Amino acid sequence: MSTGRSSEMIREFVANNRKLFEKSNEKFIYAIGLALCFLAHAAYLIMFIVLKVKEMLYFNIFSVVFYLALVILIMTLRKGKDILICAAATEIIVHAAMATYLMGWAPDFGILLIVLIPILFLMMKGKLLVPYIYSALAMGTFIWLRVRNIHHAGQKYEFNDNSIINALYILNALIGVLALVYTLTVYMLNRVDMEYRLTAQSEEFKKAASIDPLTQLFNRRAMNEKIREIRRNSVTPRSRYVIGIGDIDNFKKINDTYGHDTGDKVLVYVANLFISMIPEGGYAARWGGEEFLFVLPESQIVDGLDFTDQMHKSLRAHTFEIDDCLFGVTMTFGVSEGIPTDKIDTVITHADKRLYKGKNNGKNHTEYTD
Repeated sequence: MSTGRSSEMIREFVANNRKLFEKSNEKFIYAIGLALCFLAHAAYLIMFIVLKVKEMLYFNIFSVVFYLALVILIMTLRKGKDILICAAATEIIVHAAMATYLMGWAPDFGILLIVLIPILFLMMKGKLLVPYIYSALAMGTFIWLRVRNIHHAGQKYEFNDNSIINALYILNALIGVLALVYTLTVYMLNRVDMEYRLTAQSEEFKKAASIDPLTQLFNRRAMNEKIREIRRNSVTPRSRYVIGIGDIDNFKKINDTYGHDTGDKVLVYVANLFISMIPEGGYAARWGGEEFLFVLPESQIVDGLDFTDQMHKSLRAHTFEIDDCLFGVTMTFGVSEGIPTDKIDTVITHADKRLYKGKNNGKNHTEYTD
């Protein structure tokens, strides 16, 4: 049966992609970012050892240990992700300011202060004030360092070898670009994840509005819309479709004898028969109580009779067992045929009248004539 197939596929697709942002995997994603910071500072450490910039050498020893600790913490702590990001942002600001203060602007450590600003807004979207505070701190530090440079304040370390300056410049630019690429990747994955969740939620709302919760068939309102759609999409003005209404015989007696829970089980069983047996392109609905309605597009009355004959055979062959009591269930159907120019209510009324004719003529069969 076609009911709910597309929504089931969407929900399955969303569920598979949601695994990426389960709590454990989210920690892993952020741990990758902190591990990249660890590697960047390991590279800086080697660079400062070679350049003999002892203040930055000591600072980067601290930074390597610091980021290693953050990686361990984010993988073990249940909460506190934002605090760890703030700690990393603080380290980046101090590191960039200290390196620029000691070595000047030529290596361009200051670029990390600018790169940090969009990263904070992308990574801390749940915190409204924190990104602004850190952005103001990073920008203030950047401006102070520029003003200091304009006033020709001296720097402790100067390098005459342009290759050293270029190497530092390239390293800083590379680290800045990698940080942005990583952050944008995480942001896009989060955005796609949110779109999937919204799609799934929308599908759930549609399902709640159109699917009968017990039988998982269309409800009455959704079936009326589906029949209108079938009429609109008919191949020719004389295309025929079949509508049938079936009613479980003596259903009140089943409820009174075995209880409403058993009655619900019977309804679910009958609904599953519709789902498994209705021809390709056909639709079924719980029309009300123990009544079911089906529609077969591009079909004739004989197709409806073939389908109801299969339903009769399957029901007659099945025995329900409740508390050592055995009983069977039968249905009576009324089937009518329509064309696109017919009013939907008229075709349904014909099927309904034939159903009650069948009830009066002994039940457990299909009526298809007036």
